[in-house]
Amino acid sequence: MTQKTKTTNCYNTVDIDDKQLIYVYCVTYIDPKEINLFLKEKLYVIEIDGLFVIVKNVYANEYSKENIKVNISDELWLDTHVRGHMSVITQIMAVNAVVPFNFGTIYTTKVSLIEFIQKYHNEIIKSLLYVENKEEWSVKVYCDKKDIVANMSRLSEKVAAINEEINSTTPGKAYILGKKKIDIIDKEIIVIYNSYSKLIFSAFNELSEEFKLSTLLSSEVSGRSDDMILNATFFIKKENIDNFFVVSDIMLSEYDNIGLDIELTGPWPPYSFINISN
Repeated sequence: MTQKTKTTNCYNTVDIDDKQLIYVYCVTYIDPKEINLFLKEKLYVIEIDGLFVIVKNVYANEYSKENIKVNISDELWLDTHVRGHMSVITQIMAVNAVVPFNFGTIYTTKVSLIEFIQKYHNEIIKSLLYVENKEEWSVKVYCDKKDIVANMSRLSEKVAAINEEINSTTPGKAYILGKKKIDIIDKEIIVIYNSYSKLIFSAFNELSEEFKLSTLLSSEVSGRSDDMILNATFFIKKENIDNFFVVSDIMLSEYDNIGLDIELTGPWPPYSFINISN
């Protein structure tokens, strides 16, 4: 196959030092030459068969296989560089559809990068067409258990019934029923979590093209005292983003009796909704 490639930045041809490695951010099908970060971040574009690969040169003493394994164990280094990686992709995807590459994707030669892009050319084009005019948003929903317990008589028929029984019986039996009530509340909290998470998920999903569910995070991981009841990612047409926030506001107002909090973050590079073979 004849290789149709061109290497440019906004202003001139870029010389690639053979001693350097090529760090890849993302691929798009529109030349993003107007993006102001090119000179600041020392990025450049390699055009391969109508696709534009956004890259920069890096040194082996930081990004070789051996050295990057050492560097990613440094939390400060990792956080700084991952944020930089995401920042570049986010700025480019604000004006162009992108297929994002994972942090730390390195090619040792321009030829190996060209071969990869040409091998998956059709899949990349298909993915770019799919993600165009869509955004990936993360939705994390939390409930405050204290608020649920405080409103349990209104939220649970079982708890309401046992409260009524406790109030109308003898002190001795009331004590026994009180022990039983504790067990019922524990079980009902789980039922309430599941019920509200399904309701909230359905409301958001009506506006999305696709979704991914993730594992619920413990308080130790989330850093929050309330309980996570939904951890999902949605792929949404840009025209529906405003409605997505409206749904969030409605949920917060309607379900304030469970101490509801909804954390929306995005738009993120569409890692969750791209299916490339490699």
